[in-house]
Amino acid sequence: MTGHDTLVVFGAGGHAKVVIDAAMRLGVRQIHLVDDDESRWGMSLLGYPVLGGRDALLRLPERPQAIVAIGNNRIRCAVATWLESQGFPLATVVHPSVQLGHDVLVGRGTLLVAAAVVNSGSVIGANVIVNTSATVDHDCVIGDGVHLAPGVHLCGEVRVEARSLLGVGAVVTPCVRIGRDCVIGAGAAVLDDIPDEMRVGGVPARLLAAD
Repeated sequence: MTGHDTLVVFGAGGHAKVVIDAAMRLGVRQIHLVDDDESRWGMSLLGYPVLGGRDALLRLPERPQAIVAIGNNRIRCAVATWLESQGFPLATVVHPSVQLGHDVLVGRGTLLVAAAVVNSGSVIGANVIVNTSATVDHDCVIGDGVHLAPGVHLCGEVRVEARSLLGVGAVVTPCVRIGRDCVIGAGAAVLDDIPDEMRVGGVPARLLAAD
């Protein structure tokens, strides 16, 4: 996001600190922080108070850009859909230390965290998290709502379908397809295609359960 000094951050857990930090480094001066969890109302993150829930958000006099700071992929996508339905355009937040190659496309509502690398020709969908020091090599396609946890490494031409979670340090070899709504365990080495809605883990990755 460039040229915007105000941002709505929906979600006030630990992940919100990462979002707010990146936004501040991009020049955002005003954060409207909200959460559905009433126990978080009135608390403060990096100096910004949690204003309340959705009602507090709808009382804002304007509709600034917004991003969802929630790790759960399904919930993040659902909240993003609600925000757009209420007139809040989704922001794309890219930490200044991120390395983006030529011809990379990054969707709305997506967060690229510090030291992430996305190489040439890759496409990152909407409401994706590419977390700390994760790398996406050339010509990968990352579906909407995916979360690449810290230290994930995707080789070239990998495809990850919607809402899948790749755990910390997982590695995916070239040209592999990971289906939608999969969970790839921390440290897994994925050598072969994974069907939809599967949980895998280990080196090499093996089926743990259907999701």
